[in-house]
Amino acid sequence: MFIAIYVVLFSLVAEAVLGVSLEQKDLSVTKEEGKSVYISCKVTGLRTDYVHWYQKKEDEALKRILYVKTNSKPVPETNHPDVKDFTVLTQNDNFDLKISNVKKTHTGVYYCASWEYSSDAH
Repeated sequence: MFIAIYVVLFSLVAEAVLGVSLEQKDLSVTKEEGKSVYISCKVTGLRTDYVHWYQKKEDEALKRILYVKTNSKPVPETNHPDVKDFTVLTQNDNFDLKISNVKKTHTGVYYCASWEYSSDAH
């Protein structure tokens, strides 16, 4: 039986004063259940090297899936029910979310996020 999993993505381009830009190209992705899907996130101008991935399901709060630092392994959010299905592939400015073994429970909106912060007290 063919079951399509529909993952909705919004084009996200966030420009900060420091020139950080995050871009998700795809507006939507449909995959057959059991396949893998890649959701792109291109980050330019990032100085913190950390990118976070979030999932928003209908009628549920936003949940962090994981975060990753450049050239490091992803750090999963241990209380996410499907955490074992997610990983991040990093290459240059790309922090692409990979969802393995796509299931109906993966249907939702996915966001990549990053921010600059300072520990300096002024």
